[in-house]
Amino acid sequence: MRKQEFLQALRRALTGDVPPGVVEENIRYYDGYIAEEVRRGRTEEEVIREIGDPRLIARTIEDTTDGAGDSRFRSGGAYEYDQSGPWGQGEDEYRQDPLRMDVPFHVFRLDKWYWKLLLALIVVGVIYLVITIIGGLFSLIAPFIGPLLVIWLLVSIFRKNGKW
Repeated sequence: MRKQEFLQALRRALTGDVPPGVVEENIRYYDGYIAEEVRRGRTEEEVIREIGDPRLIARTIEDTTDGAGDSRFRSGGAYEYDQSGPWGQGEDEYRQDPLRMDVPFHVFRLDKWYWKLLLALIVVGVIYLVITIIGGLFSLIAPFIGPLLVIWLLVSIFRKNGKW
């Protein structure tokens, strides 16, 4: 495998799974590394054989990059959501590449108005529940508070007067 083939395979394996800046950073790194080793007298094929499969390297980069592999970086903006994968049209991509070890799972994203509304309703419901429980406890204790306050008041009056 030649250097350009290696770099193209690495770019294809990384594009869409990591931020574009990470793709370019790694392409520049491996391009420079191979060029430096060739200047030292080794052949491109020898260096690339030593580096390994570009898909395995891409998988390692994805595993060590925060937020990588969740299809946010496909075609367009850095945070555009892509419906490819086990639930969308790009499902064949998962079947064709045996090195992809993704286990399909759903990520809950709260970027839609109805999810934000649902979250707000849940928070309000929890607050209401807590206030209701505290209010219920006070309603259970309330009948005893009056007599206890009277007893406490009488005890404090008698102690001040020195009769006890």
